[in-house]
Amino acid sequence: MSYRIYWIFLLNFVLYTTHLFSQVPLPENGLKASQTSVYALKNATILVAPGKILKEATLIIENGKVQAVGKTILIPKGAFEIDVKGKTIVPSFIEINSSIGVKDFRKVREMSYPQLETGKEGAYYWNEAVHPEIQASEFYKPDEKAATELQKMGFSVALVHAADGIVRGTGTLVSLGKVSSEQLILKENVASFFSFEKGASRQAYPSSLMGSIALVRQAIYDAKYYGENKSLLDKNISLDALASQLDKPIFFLTNDKLEAIQVQKIAQEFNLPIIIIGSGNEYEEIRSFKDWKEPMVMPISWNTPKGMEDPYLVDKISLQTLKEWELAPSNLYTLKKNKLDFAITSSGTKDAKEFLEHLTFTMRRGLLGDDALAALTTIPAKIIGVDSILGTLEVGKLASFSIFDNNPFEYENAKVVESWSVGNREVFEDINRVDIRGKYRINLPDISYVMEIKGKAEKPMGYILSNTHSDSSKLKVEIQVDFRDVILNFEVNDKENKGRISLHGNYSPTVNAFLGSGLMPDGRWVKWSAIQLQKFTDKNTAQKIEIDTLNLGKVWFPNMAYGFTKLPEEKTYALRNATLWTNEKEGVIKDGTVIIKDGKIDFVGSGNFFIPAGTQEIDCKGMFITSGIIDEHSHIAILKGVNESGQANSAEVRIEDVIRNNDINIYRQLSGGVTVSQLLHGSANPIGGQSAIIKLKWGFSPQDMLVSDAPKFIKFALGENVKQSNWGDAQTKRFPQTRMGVEQLLMDAFTRAKAYQNRWTAYNKLSSTKAKKNNILPPAVDLELETLVEILNKKRFITCHSYVASEITMLMDVADTFGFKVNTFTHILEGYKVANRMAQHGAGGSTFSDWWGYKYEVKDAIPYNAAIMSRQGVTVSISSDDAELGRRLNQEAAKTIKYGGMTEEEAWKMVTLNPAKLLHIDDRMGSLKKGKDADIVIWSANPLTTQAKVVKTFIDGILFYDASQTVNEFMRIQQEKARIIQRMIGKR
Repeated sequence: MSYRIYWIFLLNFVLYTTHLFSQVPLPENGLKASQTSVYALKNATILVAPGKILKEATLIIENGKVQAVGKTILIPKGAFEIDVKGKTIVPSFIEINSSIGVKDFRKVREMSYPQLETGKEGAYYWNEAVHPEIQASEFYKPDEKAATELQKMGFSVALVHAADGIVRGTGTLVSLGKVSSEQLILKENVASFFSFEKGASRQAYPSSLMGSIALVRQAIYDAKYYGENKSLLDKNISLDALASQLDKPIFFLTNDKLEAIQVQKIAQEFNLPIIIIGSGNEYEEIRSFKDWKEPMVMPISWNTPKGMEDPYLVDKISLQTLKEWELAPSNLYTLKKNKLDFAITSSGTKDAKEFLEHLTFTMRRGLLGDDALAALTTIPAKIIGVDSILGTLEVGKLASFSIFDNNPFEYENAKVVESWSVGNREVFEDINRVDIRGKYRINLPDISYVMEIKGKAEKPMGYILSNTHSDSSKLKVEIQVDFRDVILNFEVNDKENKGRISLHGNYSPTVNAFLGSGLMPDGRWVKWSAIQLQKFTDKNTAQKIEIDTLNLGKVWFPNMAYGFTKLPEEKTYALRNATLWTNEKEGVIKDGTVIIKDGKIDFVGSGNFFIPAGTQEIDCKGMFITSGIIDEHSHIAILKGVNESGQANSAEVRIEDVIRNNDINIYRQLSGGVTVSQLLHGSANPIGGQSAIIKLKWGFSPQDMLVSDAPKFIKFALGENVKQSNWGDAQTKRFPQTRMGVEQLLMDAFTRAKAYQNRWTAYNKLSSTKAKKNNILPPAVDLELETLVEILNKKRFITCHSYVASEITMLMDVADTFGFKVNTFTHILEGYKVANRMAQHGAGGSTFSDWWGYKYEVKDAIPYNAAIMSRQGVTVSISSDDAELGRRLNQEAAKTIKYGGMTEEEAWKMVTLNPAKLLHIDDRMGSLKKGKDADIVIWSANPLTTQAKVVKTFIDGILFYDASQTVNEFMRIQQEKARIIQRMIGKR
């Protein structure tokens, strides 16, 4: 570096750092208090930075900055010297997820009716939960009580933000100590904050997690569009703010590992520098974070065991809860082991004591002290771009640090005795206090006493246990301590002494003894001494942090009952001697064989075949083999809301964003032979959300459950639900409120979608030069209309909740008007009335076997519906719409034989091949055919009988359910529960 460049660099550094605590002149009422500007903290253990520790060192502070640090430091003349021998100086922890001082910046309005539109006046975003224009610095007011608690944890600076809404605005870095107003705000607009929580907004939308995710995506699209075309658009304060924040760090609060996975998808979609604020259970889905490059922010809070004393309560605790209790403290170690960087936040811990205990616990679980220190100092400093002034105690950085009574990264029960914020000192405990607790022999001229001092170091309590002439009762000793001066007073009733003994002396910590003079009951002044016989020890005595060597359990997949200890893998199988229901032209094959290889069906039949080497052969004599059941209409495995009911049109929301892979109904339905489900949005609105087609791969990640390259579907709905018939008297504001209004909403939606498509077509015909010259902008991305355009272009298909024949006909008329087909009418309980029209239109039906009469619009339902529609040429499937019913779809299919006289083959196709056709995946699933996915079920008997039980369920050639192992599985669960319970009882 050249001489000139060096001085330019130094000047810039000085200007950048000094402005943080430069002060404008302020008037004084009276004489200005003098302030010490130079401090020398000597004889300390100093953690300068992770990996750099100095013993018996000195720290020089001048004007709020570190002036020097080292072992052979010359103390400046006039410096205020502080001896911190035996104490540890640690760089300030940096809290980057706090809302202290800005919690109550918005008032919650009470609403008797749903609020559909924003009530916020001005050029702001259309949804009140999106308010990026909020700056925490405008609302911040120091909260001394909350700040002190953070200081006692080791934090002296915090990044605070308004913890409200989905797009929350920017955070401000503040000093937590009692500093001047000029030193309070260290840096404004450090980063922006997002979450999936609507907060104080009373707008109806969003009402679900998938709605929150869609709103985040739409807001980012809008902000990018605004930022690129700002000069040609009307002023919008919210979008202007958000557009300027997208290249800054973005902190995204999550409340579950599955939410964190979705944040990753958002970051990748928009190429944004998002820092995930985790929930603490990421260890359960660590495989989903292995490629994550951005640092994360992690709490060290977890639920602690409760009710372990009562055996009846213990028996009711789920294995999922027990495994969480055991493994949650290992979250940070798991992240570090997988090479993921993270900062630590105090969020979720109730006070300093719990925070420091949990910090110790994470290190006992394997997190190295230097890694913990980095997670509290250098990593958060780097994330928010203040590593030039904070994070270490290097020369030139802010003098923000904590003094601990012991090194908190080496010893348990360490606590903060002083907190320094930009050179401002706050004392919580006198660092020069001596601990006089212990057992002593008090020596007087003619008698000696044994005295025990207990209690707290700052408030000791003494008792006389005995004397040399006789045992005494436990006499109380009044103790006053002022640094090393000690006064002892106690009443005696001995043969030689009766009355009060008052002793004044000085304590020497080097020899653990007292020496002084005192006044006896008879008025004599005497010399006395006290020698320590035994040191005082209690549970708070500092002890080295040791790695927990107890044998911890492993994460299961999922981490609950019936989870796998190791994910099952694809194998080659030969399923021999079974009755095969192929659903193909071969029909039923007796004594047949199915060979599974590479996740596909490699052979189906009874003729000559080749069994590859290493094949696992299974004798299925007397059993039946079918393709897996496909549930066209399911609502299992959905996280935080099946409906997004905030708007009548929610085409932008996606079920694939909220797949819950630890729903026990996945396992239960595997035991009923279900291998594929279409997860549908609910029926709260005429245009619902985009569906997800999943394979029930129990234990796999949500992304791995999605059927690859599956056709796109969306849920529509008609009838009572969408017009809010039974929602209560307050729910009368959302359009539509009538069946005819539903038709108009649909017409309007597709008219707007067509216009949107035409605008894109016209824009794409223009050259970029011509568009720029004439200030012609592309249309702004509209996620709702994008989805409807997919329907118009036959790239997304409708499955529609329906009951009444007139509405069923209406939707087909709307589809004909816009040139597309309704793919599937689900429920369709009046389908038998319009089956011929459905067949002409090309719509299928997904119905119940025999549900009827459960509400008014179902009054014309009949159990012969499925058979009648089928005979009119409609492709019909039997679906569940219910988690319990989904386990018995084989029996539901059998009912069509009773009600309608369907053949066994026709009935069985209604839960296998027909739903595959409706979902456009029959080229891959729904029958036993060479080349199709090896989604196969072995049944103990004819699957259309009540005696049939599932023996084994395969998906993509992987064995996910094996009835022969259920007893072993139950025992494994009980053993795991017992192991954890025994450990919890032992460790308390």
